[in-house]
Amino acid sequence: MTDFKKATDRVLKGLIILSLLILLPAGTLSAQQAEISDSVAIRAAEELRWGVIAYHQGLYNKAILSLEKSLALESDNDLTRFWLGRSYYQSGFEEAALNEWQNLIDAGEAGSALLSFVEIISDRRGLARELQSSGRLIELFEIPRDQGGINYYNRPVSVIASPERDGSFYLLSYLNGNLIRITTAGRIHHVMAGGVLGFDRPWDLAFLPNGNLAISEYGSDKISICSPEGFRVSTIGSTGTREGELLGPQYIEISDDGYIYVSEWGNRRISKFNLDGEYILSFGRPRSDFAGLKGPSGIAVRNGAVYVADSKSGRVEVFDTSGNFIKTLIREGLSSPEGLLFTSDSSLLIADAGQIMVYDLDNDALSLSSDLGGNGQRVLSICQDENGNIIAADFNRNSVSVMTDISTLYAGLFLRINRVVTDEYPRVHVDFTVEDRWGKPVVGLDKLNFFIREAERNIENFDLSYTGYNNRDLALSVVVDKDRRLQDRAEIMRDGVRDLFRDLGANDERYLVGALDAPQLIAEPGDDTLNALTRMMDGWSSGSDVASALRLGASQLLPGRKRKALVFLTDGNIHPDTFVRYGLQDMAQYMKNNGIQFFPVYLDPDRRNEELDYIARETGGISQYLFQPRGILPVLEQVRGDVNGFYTLSFDSLAYTDFGRAYIPLSVEVNFVRKSGRDEMGYYANLEY
Repeated sequence: MTDFKKATDRVLKGLIILSLLILLPAGTLSAQQAEISDSVAIRAAEELRWGVIAYHQGLYNKAILSLEKSLALESDNDLTRFWLGRSYYQSGFEEAALNEWQNLIDAGEAGSALLSFVEIISDRRGLARELQSSGRLIELFEIPRDQGGINYYNRPVSVIASPERDGSFYLLSYLNGNLIRITTAGRIHHVMAGGVLGFDRPWDLAFLPNGNLAISEYGSDKISICSPEGFRVSTIGSTGTREGELLGPQYIEISDDGYIYVSEWGNRRISKFNLDGEYILSFGRPRSDFAGLKGPSGIAVRNGAVYVADSKSGRVEVFDTSGNFIKTLIREGLSSPEGLLFTSDSSLLIADAGQIMVYDLDNDALSLSSDLGGNGQRVLSICQDENGNIIAADFNRNSVSVMTDISTLYAGLFLRINRVVTDEYPRVHVDFTVEDRWGKPVVGLDKLNFFIREAERNIENFDLSYTGYNNRDLALSVVVDKDRRLQDRAEIMRDGVRDLFRDLGANDERYLVGALDAPQLIAEPGDDTLNALTRMMDGWSSGSDVASALRLGASQLLPGRKRKALVFLTDGNIHPDTFVRYGLQDMAQYMKNNGIQFFPVYLDPDRRNEELDYIARETGGISQYLFQPRGILPVLEQVRGDVNGFYTLSFDSLAYTDFGRAYIPLSVEVNFVRKSGRDEMGYYANLEY
């Protein structure tokens, strides 16, 4: 009876209130409704503001929480839905992001930048990324011989990508002997002339592991070893036909195992030297199983095999690294093959007279890749820069062409704004990445490649204040499996962490996370390393929440500009349900979308975990055994040396901020030769009281 009476009382009270509302004047009721509506709109706008701010601080979970609150209050706000999608995307929840954006697309409220963004993300998630190359090259532009009234090259003979991995390449000029470094946009960076004596009809060049250059000098029958600045420091060989002597040296190749191979036009052979210039062997002369090289030219070393082009016979021959003949790879279809270039294990580009051919090793198929617009005459050398472009030096045409796969030309570029930093407002910093459609970073861009717009104003005076390809600073997060089963191996793991931390530089950051049942941040920048390692030895649990620990370790790296690496020390024996709360694909996308490379490091040589290895592959990392000859230090070398398409533009804002309450839209566009990309975002300035 008591519950019934309470219910009755509530109904009576409701009726009394309803009666009073009916008796109120219509104007008063409308004003109250408007006041309630305004209050909801204000709360929704405030949650949107906090969501955008949290996003730019790399606090994506907080951003999602605020944006979902805002959308619950004002469900038809397209800007909130856009930002919720971006927050989902950066958190690794791409499916949820696409759903939010699809709502905007279906309603006809998606702009061209968002439509392109969604299209590229969808392509990357599907099979399209496996079908990215057509094999056909199209010319983008030629490198002008004359720049600023100076003729920089005459009879280009060789091109090679810079080991700096910044998109630039080196060009060797046969007649004037210049060695020229050229930016990815085709501008002359600097010229080297080989010191006082110069180079005597140089033919080819290659980079040694220590950064020095090996340049074959056809005119003086030697190989010059030069410093990175182009000054000769030593020579290999002398004129002659005996072992160790050279006659008409042309093409050079440096193998991964540290040997120099050079083709000799005069001696019709290939000679092999070690990096100290000591003669090893020669091969290519007639033998019982081989008729001999008639005109040895281009060389490529791949997977323990030496590929040699024969420009007189029109063939490509294959030898082992000891000089034993293996087989003839291509017998017909070539006119006068010279420069060789592997773009993958199964794809070999061949400079053949006035065109470039491509040979598919898997399918034994030879086809035309480019005829240089029908203008090619004698292409001697080809290389591939860090942006995937193919550079070809045409000796007779006296030109250098930059080409790209035709599929990438029409696919465009993927520019993604990562965050807008307003700590120094009105100075604004915009962090973004530039990639091709399939996720390969685009490097070597400069200020002239970018266009930025804030609100309704084009920004003319901005600085390119940071380029990732020129910066090797590292942010490292190490996650240690603290499951009790590994307690007796704590010393081993501590030594591994110590070695990693010891190899970091003064500008690097390091974090240490323990994977317990409740993951713990053990150390961060500024903490004493010895104390951190001591704390690492304490506390073990019967189970480790590995997924949460990896998320915690990755979150420490956000949203900085430095190169990001996440190392996980484990025996690989993780719980089968590890990636239930955070899905395996979501985890990989979270790291990948935030530029984090993942490296699982195993304590046992024969144990691996397929799920951890999958994340490593998706993020550009590798799986590794702790006790390799150099330990796990090569992990840091890989991260520092990898290509990096991160950029920052900085400018002084003149936008109206409404004391920090106004949303300021912003867009960045990149134009790189005949490719372009664009992204739109926005920010709030700091609140003013």
